Amino acid sequence: MESCRGRKDRGKRRQSMKKRMIAILALIVFCIGAAFGEGALTVGDKGQEVLKMKQRLQELGYIEPGKLTKTFTEKTAASLREFQERNGLPQTGTLDEETRAVLWSDSAVRKPRPTLVPLATPAPAEPETDWPERDAEGFLAEEGEFFLEEDKAGRWVYLGKDLQIFITRMENPSIPLVWFETDIRMRNGETFRTVQTDPERPGKKFQYPYVIARQEKFVLGFSDDFFANRISKKETVGIIIRNGEIISRETNRKTGHHLPNLDMMALYADGSAEVFECNELTAEELLERGAVQVFSFGPILLRDGIINDQLYTYFRSTEPRQALGMIEPGHFLLISFEGRTSESKGTMLQRVAETMLQRGVKQALNLDGGNTMALVFRGRMLNKLATYKRRSFVRTVTSLIGIGSTGNQAD
Repeated sequence: MESCRGRKDRGKRRQSMKKRMIAILALIVFCIGAAFGEGALTVGDKGQEVLKMKQRLQELGYIEPGKLTKTFTEKTAASLREFQERNGLPQTGTLDEETRAVLWSDSAVRKPRPTLVPLATPAPAEPETDWPERDAEGFLAEEGEFFLEEDKAGRWVYLGKDLQIFITRMENPSIPLVWFETDIRMRNGETFRTVQTDPERPGKKFQYPYVIARQEKFVLGFSDDFFANRISKKETVGIIIRNGEIISRETNRKTGHHLPNLDMMALYADGSAEVFECNELTAEELLERGAVQVFSFGPILLRDGIINDQLYTYFRSTEPRQALGMIEPGHFLLISFEGRTSESKGTMLQRVAETMLQRGVKQALNLDGGNTMALVFRGRMLNKLATYKRRSFVRTVTSLIGIGSTGNQAD
């Protein structure tokens, strides 16, 4: 007769064998799923696969930025149906095999982002004046220089044999907003230059931007990434290259949605430019690509003619803004929005990017704005001083971007 203890041992062995069989069956189901694809996901499902689906929908704009859960809700189904509609799929609200394939494909259609109403004021026509002789590209036909300054009309022009600068002041009182569009064309080695007030001690010897521009005899000068301010405050500086020399290698580990996030623009000797996220390339790699200047502020506004998706969610405050963009090699647009004044409240970065895209810009980076923003033509600052903490002023800086050279500086 079997003892009580024997029966218990036999029961334990059966339970152990049952657990092993369940584990084996689970492994078989897992392997079959891996071989033939995951099953459909629908409302009520939970788990890591649901989270991955929601992350992909969020990446494509169908779910708003924010923390995601692992639960497939009715709201998730609505987002999935919208994705299916825009991608020509049956609107089931279920992640079936067909939807899964399209969702993770490179051809998946993003949800269009809401754009701002385009600024109503069109760029004015080229001013009527007695122009000197120009060649087929609009540059001076002979050596020399030509200036046109019409403050009341808001037009400033410089023409040289290898440089054209057309500055137009524009406004939209309904916002209200005032901004400058500076069209820059260069050739035959004419390019942007950078200057530091004290190259041996970055972060020292602060000076007004128009003073620096006059001393360097720039035709056009404008504020840059103000990297020395970060040096003086012992903050992460970003990758900085000036005139082919590395000044800083330190940057953020990943791009973020704060100012500055230290995204970069690299300028090359052939008159072209590229933009990169803060951690995309090292300083040495940028030099190997031929970068002569690298500015680090950010965020990227446009890359290959596509607006940075972050701008639709972050950087929404209305401030004085300044950005540099390349339309094509040798052809740039500098855009400068006034802000913190009664005539111009400033703008968000989405507006800056959309305006530049409308003008044909392909690569663009946000430079330092706020009270750092300065646009200097022939040694004279064109933008109005912004008001901050009840005081109207432009910040002193330690470096500047400029182009052209003229001894004909303003008084």
